[in-house]
Amino acid sequence: MTYNPGAIVPDTGIYWCTVCKLPEQLNAGQKFPECRNMCGRGRWEKVEQPKE
Repeated sequence: MTYNPGAIVPDTGIYWCTVCKLPEQLNAGQKFPECRNMCGRGRWEKVEQPKE
């Protein structure tokens, strides 16, 4: 499942931009940011759980 910037993060974890694959740790309840690489059309996809 992928998410648009501005949507609420459903689960804490590592997500990456579907365009440039830039990973970012995001926390549940925050909003998905725009990609820091300014891809413009990227969405966010969860790739792993956070490290304990």
